[in-house]
Amino acid sequence: MQAAFSLIFGVVMSANVVALESHQAFVGGLRAFEAGDYETAAALMKTALESEPACARCAHVQGKSYGRMAERAGWGDAIGLAKKTRLALEQAVELDPYDTDAIRDLIEYYRKAPGFLGGSKRKAEALEKRLQRFGVDQTS
Repeated sequence: MQAAFSLIFGVVMSANVVALESHQAFVGGLRAFEAGDYETAAALMKTALESEPACARCAHVQGKSYGRMAERAGWGDAIGLAKKTRLALEQAVELDPYDTDAIRDLIEYYRKAPGFLGGSKRKAEALEKRLQRFGVDQTS
């Protein structure tokens, strides 16, 4: 009986440690993003997502961080970062299809990015229609 209790206690404690680490990574990532340290923000959000793969906000901030990094990068690096931006924003919208901020950011990406980086007027328009169904102003 004590062995079973020890096993259950260990599993619960391990889950709590993972949740705490994920929360700390998320909060640290938000702070880094707000401070303009986008590399740290992206890395911390990646850590948070590894522990909490359903964290839509983590994916959203990670995507925004990659986007800011792409804006500052040289052409070669910007291409890879732009792809990471799109994938993270798409993940955020997939995880939370009602997150209007993530949807707006993905619309902006689809509108601005060239086709070879996943830009798509058609995809942007589809997301804009989704926002209209929500009764949300697309420009806010």
